[in-house]
Amino acid sequence: MEKIWREKSCRYSIRKLTVGTASVLLGAVFLASHTVSADTIKVKQNESTLEKTTAKTDTVTKTTESTEHTQPSEAIDHSKPVLADNSVSETKPAEANVASATTNQASTEAIVKPNENKETEKQELPVTEQSNYQLNYDRPTAPSYDGWEKQALPVGNGEMGAKVFGLIGEDRIQYNEKTLWSGGPRPDSTDYNGGNYQERYKILAEIRKALEDGDRQKAKRLAERNLVGPNNSQYGRYLAFGDVSMVFNNQKKGLDTVTDYHRGLDITEATTTTSYTQDGTTFKRETFSSYPDDVTVTHLTQKGDKKLDFTVWNSLTEDLLANGNYSAEYSHYKSGHVTTDPNGILLKGTVKDNGLQFASYLGIKTDGKVTVHEDSLTVTGASYATLLLSAKTNFAQNPKTNYRKDIDLEKTVKGIVEAAKGKDYETLKKTHIKDYQSLFNRVKLNLGGSNTAQTTKEALQTYNPSKGQKLEELFFQYGRYLLISSSRDQTDALPANLQGVWNAVDNPPWNADYHLNVNLQMNYWPAYMSNLAETAKPMINYIDDMRYYGRIAAKEYAGIESKDGQENGWLVHTQATPFGWTTPGWNYYWGWSPAANAWMMQNVYDYYKFTKDETYLKEKIYPMLKETAKFWNSFLHYDQASDRWVSSPSYSPEHGTITIGNTFDQSLVWQLFHDYMEVANHLNVDKDLVTEVKTKFDKLKPLHINKEGRIKEWYEEDSPQFTNEGIENNHRHVSHLVGLFPGTLFSKDQAEYLEAARATLNHRGDGGTGWSKANKINLWARLLDGNRAHRLLAEQLKYSTLENLWDTHAPFQIDGNFGATSGITEMLLQSHTGYIAPLPALPDAWKDGQVSGLVARGNFEVSMKWKDKNLQSLSFLANIGGDLVVDYPNIEASQIKVNGKSVKATVLKDGRIQLATQKGDVITFEHFPGRVTSLTAVRQNGVTAKLTFNQVEGATHYIIQRQAKDESGQTSASREFVTNQTHFIDRSLDPQLAYTYTVKAMLGNVSTQVSEKANVETYNQLMDDRDSRIQYGSAFENWADSELFGGTEKFADLSLGNYTDKDATATIPFNGVGIEIYGLKSSQLGIAEVKIDGKSVSELDFYTAGATEKGSLIGRFTGLSDGSHVMTITVKKEHKHRGSERSKISLDYFKVLPGQGTTIEKMDDRDSRIQYGSQFKDWSDTELYKSTEKYADINNSGPSTTSEAQATIPFTGTGIRIYGLKTSALGKALVTLDGKEMPSLDFYTAGDTQKATLIGEFTNLSDGNHILTLKVDPNSPAGRKKISLDSFDIIKAPAVGVDSPSIAPLKEGDKNISLTLPVGDWEAIAVTFPGIKNPLVLRKIDDNHLVTTGNQTVLSIQDNQIQIPIPDETNRKVGNAIEAYSIQGNTTSSPVVAVFTKKDENQQPTTSKGDDPAPIIEIPEYTKPISTAGLEQPPTVSIPEYTKPIGTAGVEQPPTVSITEYTEPIGTAGLEQPPTVSITEYTKPIGTAGLEQASTVSVPEYKLRVLKDERTGVEIIGGATDLEGISHISSRRVLAQELFGKIYDAYDIQFKNPNNHNIQPQRAVLVRLPITADVENVYYLSPTKKLEALDFTVREGRAEFTTSHFSTYAVVYQSSHSQETTPNKTIEIPSEPTSLNFEQASTTDSLTQMENTHYKEQLPETGESSNPLLFLAGLSVVLTSIFLLKNKID
Repeated sequence: MEKIWREKSCRYSIRKLTVGTASVLLGAVFLASHTVSADTIKVKQNESTLEKTTAKTDTVTKTTESTEHTQPSEAIDHSKPVLADNSVSETKPAEANVASATTNQASTEAIVKPNENKETEKQELPVTEQSNYQLNYDRPTAPSYDGWEKQALPVGNGEMGAKVFGLIGEDRIQYNEKTLWSGGPRPDSTDYNGGNYQERYKILAEIRKALEDGDRQKAKRLAERNLVGPNNSQYGRYLAFGDVSMVFNNQKKGLDTVTDYHRGLDITEATTTTSYTQDGTTFKRETFSSYPDDVTVTHLTQKGDKKLDFTVWNSLTEDLLANGNYSAEYSHYKSGHVTTDPNGILLKGTVKDNGLQFASYLGIKTDGKVTVHEDSLTVTGASYATLLLSAKTNFAQNPKTNYRKDIDLEKTVKGIVEAAKGKDYETLKKTHIKDYQSLFNRVKLNLGGSNTAQTTKEALQTYNPSKGQKLEELFFQYGRYLLISSSRDQTDALPANLQGVWNAVDNPPWNADYHLNVNLQMNYWPAYMSNLAETAKPMINYIDDMRYYGRIAAKEYAGIESKDGQENGWLVHTQATPFGWTTPGWNYYWGWSPAANAWMMQNVYDYYKFTKDETYLKEKIYPMLKETAKFWNSFLHYDQASDRWVSSPSYSPEHGTITIGNTFDQSLVWQLFHDYMEVANHLNVDKDLVTEVKTKFDKLKPLHINKEGRIKEWYEEDSPQFTNEGIENNHRHVSHLVGLFPGTLFSKDQAEYLEAARATLNHRGDGGTGWSKANKINLWARLLDGNRAHRLLAEQLKYSTLENLWDTHAPFQIDGNFGATSGITEMLLQSHTGYIAPLPALPDAWKDGQVSGLVARGNFEVSMKWKDKNLQSLSFLANIGGDLVVDYPNIEASQIKVNGKSVKATVLKDGRIQLATQKGDVITFEHFPGRVTSLTAVRQNGVTAKLTFNQVEGATHYIIQRQAKDESGQTSASREFVTNQTHFIDRSLDPQLAYTYTVKAMLGNVSTQVSEKANVETYNQLMDDRDSRIQYGSAFENWADSELFGGTEKFADLSLGNYTDKDATATIPFNGVGIEIYGLKSSQLGIAEVKIDGKSVSELDFYTAGATEKGSLIGRFTGLSDGSHVMTITVKKEHKHRGSERSKISLDYFKVLPGQGTTIEKMDDRDSRIQYGSQFKDWSDTELYKSTEKYADINNSGPSTTSEAQATIPFTGTGIRIYGLKTSALGKALVTLDGKEMPSLDFYTAGDTQKATLIGEFTNLSDGNHILTLKVDPNSPAGRKKISLDSFDIIKAPAVGVDSPSIAPLKEGDKNISLTLPVGDWEAIAVTFPGIKNPLVLRKIDDNHLVTTGNQTVLSIQDNQIQIPIPDETNRKVGNAIEAYSIQGNTTSSPVVAVFTKKDENQQPTTSKGDDPAPIIEIPEYTKPISTAGLEQPPTVSIPEYTKPIGTAGVEQPPTVSITEYTEPIGTAGLEQPPTVSITEYTKPIGTAGLEQASTVSVPEYKLRVLKDERTGVEIIGGATDLEGISHISSRRVLAQELFGKIYDAYDIQFKNPNNHNIQPQRAVLVRLPITADVENVYYLSPTKKLEALDFTVREGRAEFTTSHFSTYAVVYQSSHSQETTPNKTIEIPSEPTSLNFEQASTTDSLTQMENTHYKEQLPETGESSNPLLFLAGLSVVLTSIFLLKNKID
């Protein structure tokens, strides 16, 4: 629309400050400075709460408006107070007003009050208590157009609108009537055709052919000449009507002459008020515009000695000058004259160009004297006066009568006023309020937050998105107020235009017309969901009548001709008027928009979707849908190259460029065909047309994803031939996402397209005009991103909202108000994809709230209440009945009732249920399982992120899922943490990666809905272009721009002088692993060479052919070694001669990726930790860090003041840098650090003043707490005893990363836990068992083994896991948790847990159905909230006997042989009771690790010893203390023995002391035996001669097991494997230090014979040589004897 306005032929006079160029300039100044006059938001309540609900009654009916069809359901009267007993009389308006100002209308208890008079089975829908919403101001409106636009307050009744200025000593009420338009046909016209040129369709084929041939330039030329319409007076404009002006003859003017001034608009009652006290008399004026009585009423009263004495005029609106005077110079579109009589003032006139007649009548009712003048009336001596205004034209919404009707306007307006005068003021007001509230009170919203006494201006200026809920509520309801005020259903009613119904000039921006490429559609987006369906009727009727001239447009521009009784299609484009103006705009680039008809059909069809009015569907909506579908069925063109039916040519609205079948057109036609087929099939009509439409529908193919992962705006955009002329990355229109909103083309099941849409919106950015931001609120809501939608709402409120809460483009444009209300509704409720989704995009700022009266498709009225973003109650009123499908996490586990009785629901899928309902049913859902809803993740440094989330009732633990993303956005493997706390520190991040977290609460084994994602970006430190560490060559100059980071940039333009490379170089030192460069991109910038550490690495390109991009990423360099680097950027004299490119670059800021090295904490001079002496004063300067500094000046003070010129700066870290000012007027500072004198710091420079410059630094300190003092040196030169401090860099030690372990899920009867070890560096793991005070500490021996402290049990690692026996003393009660965390130096990871659950617990929430009670979730054992875990006294952990860290285990030389490298677990050691371990001086709970200063944990050293017999291959591994006193091993073996078909090896192993006596180890050790095949079992012959099977593992060709007692062992091989050893049975007797030498050959035969004969003779024959019992019995005998015989031989 911006282009249209700029190209208008009409001029915009300079007197109207905000129209034309001056409008944009002043609008920009306003937006930048936020200095506007006027004023207040007072929602008159006490501190807000969210709990109270009331109940709707069904014994009264809502006041219905006269409509063509009866409303589809009996409605409820929302205008009356909701009472338990309807016999109570209605409160008088005056009394209600007082009550509303003093009563808290949102109370403290969530109840539904039953109506005692109602039948018990009839249920009531809960209703949120209504706030009394007001706009309040403490000063009058400026008497200018600027004041009209930004400050005056609007009232309206749908047909008439008025703006009230609220002046002192005078007043102005500027009013409108919505049908007062210029242009269009004259009453007797016979040749008017909606502006359509003839036979332009004949060029279509040539344009399409040119596009298919790739000749876009030819297609452009043809389109520019032919696919346009005229720019002439028949297009017309919305005209201002008149002014009611008052001058109070006995009052003074000016705010300084009065007290208690108040100007306000109560949108709860649709009434404005102006009041003030002057000379002891209080004057009050109220204005409202009544729909029932069709008048705008102003009531004047006084209280005091002064009477009302005023003169009043009713005149044509004349333009206001900046000084408040009027000018008729440009108000020449209409002529009129005024006549007066004692009863009132009549204004009659005619629009000059089209002959439209108009009249208004201002009647007066007063107890004073009325004096008649030629053009005014004077009232004197009155205590009250009531002014009643009616305004009409002879416009008719009927193209066949040239939009005229036969009416006596004078008689009509006077009759309306006289009828109103027959009622007293209170009756008029009460009738007005009742009618208005029958619409407005249907929806009530409470988003939490607190009320303040601020004016509306102050509320906007101080708006904080996290605390601005009351302003956001007001903004939501204000949009509904404006829609009610500008669009009511009545005969000949027009829809709300670009300015609703309000207009103060005869040449408004964009003619205040009807724009159909988003704006008119947006005007009605909130109508249905916010329960204002009646307000859409004027829009539907308008579109219906538009088809008349739309058929001419279809004929002339598309070649589609209709005949009487055969309506084949209609067409309209970007802009329209009340007179069927359907031709394209006069410029192809914004004027051609054939899919506008399809888009409007969405608004039309939604009326049925929300009301289910079958009669209206059949008689009104279906004919419109059908004709529109027929048009596109004929107009679509088959494109063979893409195999699509396409709209050709197409143009993305106001953006570009001419193409074939762009996404905007294709999406809208897709929606049209989808909706048409749905209705035709529903009505069972026109099957042949449905078949044709379906064929083309299937080949529309509207959505495509480009190579950057975004939704294509143009199908061709990835092709080399595509030209991107005029394309803007941040264009205000996002037309290619029209299928996301308001369409239904996207759904949450289409993850790929949703992610592409998300990428599209991110690329487009959050900027734009007011309506553009409102559009993006809706789009982000459809992407289910409530926080991003809320951010856009905040942007709109802060930068695109005027003082009177009107949206601004700039200038004022009302669609942004309606779009914001729609967006807020979409955040609370969605129903576009076949089910109703409550709270689909709830932002964190609205974590608690309630709403009632919203409407979902299917005509279900919705009421809901939530806390911590979790639904507590949900209710539906079925106004029509039918299937109710609801989608909400775990809704199947809620308690469901219909009219108070429990019912069964059909579960369609997880989180989605279906119920059959009848008209009038009230369906309630309660007892929802909780879920994590408020997850936040904050990156604290390169390796650490802090997660916080809400506690979920009944949760036993939480599962945190983490996914990493590299710089290209690709995701890598996920990581999972289990915790029972709502705070978690992840210390295992990669500094160069970004991460995404989700959390789900677990109710035992029952899983709840996964939370929304929380992202942490790659860790970085920002360095502004003015950072004192950066050195610039002389070619670089400064530039300021508030849109840049820090408001500044550095640029170098080599065309401005003869510069060397040194002059054109910026040198940037940094410390880290990478750096990103941000700057400007524009068509005038060129390229630069980058070197890092002296090596050329790349070129940076600052050029773009499109619009200038500020703060754009220019380049990124990563993968550097972690440390100090120097980057240079040198402007290149050579460039690529693109457009107006020059040898010029512009630098804004840098992001340093610091890795795990030193990090910086920035401390401002105003930091609360710093203590200043009384001589330090504050100073502000926008060029300083955070715009502040502290300075101390003792030049004119005595010696005693020196001590008060000291600053004391405590800090924690390894160093500190001091930044401040350097000037010729500053001196030195004396410095102490931790009490020691340090070199002084000098703030003096003889040159120019240096701001935020580095004064000095102190580094290489021990990591810990330090205190720095800076004191003005009293010995500084005279006049320079002064210093100035700006900020400090606290240098932190490198962050220590440590990963958390994880524990596999537990059941009640589990004997062991499976613990997965952390990745990366760590030294120990602590495991705490419930019921056992002290943790079990596991230390790392090597890559394959851990050892427990105390008893020093060795545990082996298998697949990065260990098995830990659960001690018998563990309290295994369901819900209890085993906790584990890692230790690295002084750092601990956040604890992870495994919770004991029932063996047979279901994995899904139990659904409450039928008469079953709601599920009861028991929280076993826990008596305190999960989030307080760890507040109890922590366990005492002691490691007394060790002085070395675990990390040194194995570093020393082992006592006998080298340590073998292992890759398999050692075994199952660890059955013993874990030791008592204490960590001294640790008073904080272990479970809160990471939240406080980490404890000092000393992990003991573990010395390892390995014994090995080289002859037999036996290895023994154990701790040095475990093998204390053992000098060597004695081992013997017998290999490849056969018994009952099985092969085994036998070993006898003994430990010997230095005296060669047998000795046992003190604790279990690891035994490793060589093997030759697959092992079936390992057996141990006990001292009692029993054969016991051992747990063993196989690693590196050895069988491993643990034991604490040594004897005889057998390794039995699986029978299916062949042996690799020789078939000869032999006995090996290895040499030992003190053993005898045996003659091996002499014993072999004897032993072989013994085995093969002797034992066979002794055992019974069974016929089953492989019988396992026989084998074990035989093996026991053999092992008992074999080494006895061997000893005899020895």
